[in-house]
Amino acid sequence: MNMLYKPMSLKSWLRLLLLIVLCFGSGLIVASFNTASTMTWYHSLYLSPLTPPDWVFAVVWSILYGLIVLSAFLVWPVASHRYFYFQLVSMVLWGYTFWEARMTFWSFCILVALTLFISEMMKEFYRYSKLSAYLLIPYLLWVVFASYLNAYVFMYN
Repeated sequence: MNMLYKPMSLKSWLRLLLLIVLCFGSGLIVASFNTASTMTWYHSLYLSPLTPPDWVFAVVWSILYGLIVLSAFLVWPVASHRYFYFQLVSMVLWGYTFWEARMTFWSFCILVALTLFISEMMKEFYRYSKLSAYLLIPYLLWVVFASYLNAYVFMYN
């Protein structure tokens, strides 16, 4: 038997389940704002030439939510969770503001705040696990890209 392997405790499994529910649950809330009418509205807008096809967003976000879960799980017992929760709430607020309310300026402002929350979360996680912080780099980069896409929609529509 490998002496380095230690099975996860029930508490760790529950923590992992909670993180999965929180991250993917917030993603499902955002996805619920993508109705047929909001997609019709979205496709009627002038979009950036760099806007990926619709299916890319679902794939990328699924990967990002997995990375967020893993990152938070690695530091959960020791790191502050404040920015973790702030970024989850910001994601949901962005989804509502962009898709449901169609307030593209305010949704851009929320993305700016989200970028700051992710940066602060990375700094906090880095104190305890470099890997945990590095796992969030794709998330940060995607949100910066999403901010560009959102700004383009605001400026040209």
